[in-house]
Amino acid sequence: MGKLTDALKKAAQERLARIERIDGKSEVKYEFIAKKTLNSKIDPRIIAFYDPQSPISEQYRSLRTNIQAINSKTPLKALAITSSTHSEGKTITAINLAISMAQDLNKKRILLVDADLRRASMTKYLGLDAHPGLADLILDGINVDTAVLDIGIENLTILPGGKIPRNPAEILGSPKMANLIGLLKSKYDYIIFDTPPIIPVTDAGVIGAQTDGVIMIIMANKTQKGVVKHSENLLKQSHSKILGYILTNIQYHIPAYIYRYL
Repeated sequence: MGKLTDALKKAAQERLARIERIDGKSEVKYEFIAKKTLNSKIDPRIIAFYDPQSPISEQYRSLRTNIQAINSKTPLKALAITSSTHSEGKTITAINLAISMAQDLNKKRILLVDADLRRASMTKYLGLDAHPGLADLILDGINVDTAVLDIGIENLTILPGGKIPRNPAEILGSPKMANLIGLLKSKYDYIIFDTPPIIPVTDAGVIGAQTDGVIMIIMANKTQKGVVKHSENLLKQSHSKILGYILTNIQYHIPAYIYRYL
């Protein structure tokens, strides 16, 4: 119980707690959005960067451990992150996961790729310029080293999306993309591709078929069971291997008597 008490105490001290009335009982609800204490343009929702010791960062470390423990005939190096529809938290999850993997004591080399060539929102969360990037590597044949970015996090490299092309699915499914993935696998220990949602467009399935597996984001109290099932079928039809699921938007409530004890 000591570790749990310490974690709850730290959360109570470092975050703003708001008291809500739920079923006639007072509870403390914690919002896991970090306060910016560093001079950075990174979005405060990237909790693994701003507060790596927080309880929610520990969840990302647990996810990292689970991924590394997956039994597979070949080592998992290239992973695709997708969701059923927009606004389910896939990009924030991909960024936090990549940072957590980069913080691994084993010093693994991590590459985070913005493979959403339709929106390319990952760089907005990181406060980066999206150009040049993945699309430029494939279309213009520029050198990888001119496109990847170092944002000051040890062991983590970022590959932005680049210019928005007219035919993203064709580009992502091209032989040049397959060759690029092979090259990146030789340079990095893990590659995380942030892809578009699977239902609106085919991009996630196209990339998923070329990677070692897909992780699907599901938002609690939003994503319906039938939608998840449809997403699974689309990924299977594209010959993508589904590694697992991540549930986002979970609200943690700590009883008021525990808060008073702290």
